[in-house]
Amino acid sequence: MPKDSGNRKPRGPRKQSSSDERRDRVRRVREQGLEMTFRCGRCEEKNLRCFVDTASGRCAGCISVHVECSLFVPEEEWEKVEGEERAKRLELARAEESVARAKRELLELEGRKQEFARRDLAVLKVQDQAQESEGSSQQSP
Repeated sequence: MPKDSGNRKPRGPRKQSSSDERRDRVRRVREQGLEMTFRCGRCEEKNLRCFVDTASGRCAGCISVHVECSLFVPEEEWEKVEGEERAKRLELARAEESVARAKRELLELEGRKQEFARRDLAVLKVQDQAQESEGSSQQSP
């Protein structure tokens, strides 16, 4: 006896399988024409053209075979590099501060050196004057 089809509810459109969804997404990405000037690791290795899906951050080739895509750098890597950059900027600022301090100290030493030279010149001038006055007083008698 045939089954009674009168009591059945009409089915809606059949849900796509995940494979079908991936194929559709790959087709859409390739049709959009967002071909990258550089390729992810997999596309580079397989010598494939690399079309990016900006929504997922993966390329069509990686989406189609359901693998990780190295096209976009993960957030953790960005944070790591930014942290390293901040540390280097701080290190550079400290080095520049140290250089500025050394330059200031050098200028202070040069100032002291000039002051010593002025004193020595003044002492020599006084000695010369004393010798001249002694010499002129000995010649007078």
